[in-house]
Amino acid sequence: MSFGTRSVFGGQASGGTPVVALNLTALMDILSNLLFFLLAAYAAQATEVENKSELLLPSSTSQVRLQLQLTISITQSAIQVADAPVARVAHGLLADPVDEEGKIPGLYAKLVSIKGNRAQAGQEQNSEASGILLLADKDTDSDVVSKVLKTAGHAGFVNVRFGVIAQ
Repeated sequence: MSFGTRSVFGGQASGGTPVVALNLTALMDILSNLLFFLLAAYAAQATEVENKSELLLPSSTSQVRLQLQLTISITQSAIQVADAPVARVAHGLLADPVDEEGKIPGLYAKLVSIKGNRAQAGQEQNSEASGILLLADKDTDSDVVSKVLKTAGHAGFVNVRFGVIAQ
């Protein structure tokens, strides 16, 4: 009595080799849709940002242009929100003290105020309203950038883009 060989999916196989039938059409459709939406999510509109003489941005070869957002600048002498100084920087390091959570108090107060004003004006509905454009001098210490990012996150600005000079 011979029982024959069964394939992985229940089909009969000849010579003991399992028969596997896998339809890739549906999988390719899903992956192409996913790729399209990922690429669309990273697209940005062209915007020029005025460069200040005291701010030396790092250079980049990226071709993506930034959309104009709330700008935080870290120069060698100050941290500025929309060109208004909120904290002091000396020799690339933060001169003002931080609180127990690692936030910069002046920057936090300004960002919370901006967030509150936008909420009252009804501008908080889009995702761009919770984003900032961070312009940091290329010689700025990474600890200062980290504290600015932490402060912005605590204030509700969770989408951060870094500005660079295009080559």
